[in-house]
Amino acid sequence: MTKRPAIKPPRQSKGGKLPDVKTGSIEEHFRLLVENIGDVLWFKEVDPPRFSYVSPAFERIWGVSLAELREHPELWGESIYPDDQKAVSAALRRWLSGKTQDYEVHYRVQGRDGKVRWLADRGIVLSRKDGLPHQIGGIARDITEREAAEAMNRRLAAVVETTDDSIITMDLEGRIDTWNAGAERIFGYTQEETVGKMMSFLRPPQAEDDEAVFKRMIERGLRIDHYETQRRHKNGDILDVSLTISPILDVNGRLVGFSKISRDITERKQAEQTILRLNAELEQRVEERTAELRGQIAARRQLEEEILRISEREQRRIGQDLHDDLGQQLAGAWMMADVLARRLAASGAHEQEPASKLCALLGKSLNHTRSLARGLDPVAPEQGGLGAALKNLAERSADLFGISCQFESRAEVMLEDQKGAIHLYRIAQEAINNAVRHGRAQNVRIRLSTRGPKAVLSVIDDGLGIKETAAMHEGMGLRIMRYRSEMITGTLEIKKAAKRGTCVTCSFPLSATSKTVSTAHGPEKL
Repeated sequence: MTKRPAIKPPRQSKGGKLPDVKTGSIEEHFRLLVENIGDVLWFKEVDPPRFSYVSPAFERIWGVSLAELREHPELWGESIYPDDQKAVSAALRRWLSGKTQDYEVHYRVQGRDGKVRWLADRGIVLSRKDGLPHQIGGIARDITEREAAEAMNRRLAAVVETTDDSIITMDLEGRIDTWNAGAERIFGYTQEETVGKMMSFLRPPQAEDDEAVFKRMIERGLRIDHYETQRRHKNGDILDVSLTISPILDVNGRLVGFSKISRDITERKQAEQTILRLNAELEQRVEERTAELRGQIAARRQLEEEILRISEREQRRIGQDLHDDLGQQLAGAWMMADVLARRLAASGAHEQEPASKLCALLGKSLNHTRSLARGLDPVAPEQGGLGAALKNLAERSADLFGISCQFESRAEVMLEDQKGAIHLYRIAQEAINNAVRHGRAQNVRIRLSTRGPKAVLSVIDDGLGIKETAAMHEGMGLRIMRYRSEMITGTLEIKKAAKRGTCVTCSFPLSATSKTVSTAHGPEKL
């Protein structure tokens, strides 16, 4: 067989331009074509295996020079990706043995630079010898980009088919072009039942014609994200769905249709409704329980208030008994003892001294009884109100406990509500008792002042101070103090004093019927 002349690369003129070719030079035209296209044109003799021609594109793909390939023809097959070599060899054997008429196979080639490229290799028999192919040739086309695009399309198709969401594409009229498996799972219709139909058949009768609105928005280039509406299942059930609709553009950027992704949110909607119902039931139960607790609290407050009223009433009764009964008897005994002491002194009897001591003891007892009576029924408007009662409390506490106890006030607070004045007096009384008994105080100050619409009662001592454990575990006395403060809508604060000791402060609002009178001492500083 006559050997084909080796095709030499075309000569290039200066500046990189191809040389002018005479019209009608077919061989020269063929030379330019095969040397400049990206495909690999190859001619090969089968026995013995030898490449008679391979175009220069081979060097770009394989990374092997043509001279090296001519010396080692096996380099072509050895560069085929290992996973593809078996399939290529099998296809080549079937072709050369005559079992198949054509040779066409796709495989990967790994060049010496490590890059992997896809080739579509197709060959024909050029001549035969003894009935078998002797000379073959073909074209190996680089399809790497196409294969990558097809692989991406396959992956996208797999995602579309395996997703739980419904993915539907439609033309501009709203007719269905594609219908994935997710759409079949959600709506119950197969692809054969839906392709070519208008999307409106999924809309429930009571739902709005939102498809027309979607079309107008898509034509304006807008996108619809997570639009919640309702659609109808094949079995008639109404589904809650979330829609995402996007335009589909052709290669020229023209709108040709739109895609719709539907997600079944029926269970989520049902769960939301269940949560709302449970929340409503819970709120109703909370309101009912709150009302019940309010009633219990009101009843408890009423009971506590009644206990305090009974206590105060009993104290006042005892105080009045001390004043009217025991006080009068002591007063009579004191006067009789005084008369006796005077007579004995006049007669010069030696019993005069014991009689004088008896008279002094009865007088002291009388004063103490009157002091107790005032403490049990302390606040009386006719006796000066709260200020006078607190002043008297300071004097009696100093005398009783042997301490320095002073009352300071720059504004006399006259409370029309006798109950409120008694509560404040008892708070001060309890604070003084705690300061002496628990704090071992030697100096106590009672202050009464005003701050805008409020009045402030403070009891400050120089004792040991309140401990944190005591503040955390309040005793009965502190709880009663707080309760009395709440009864007059006030606030009670117990904290360490500036230097040492404890400061008990009760702030309470001045009612419209309360009066404040500035004293001559001016405003007080706390």
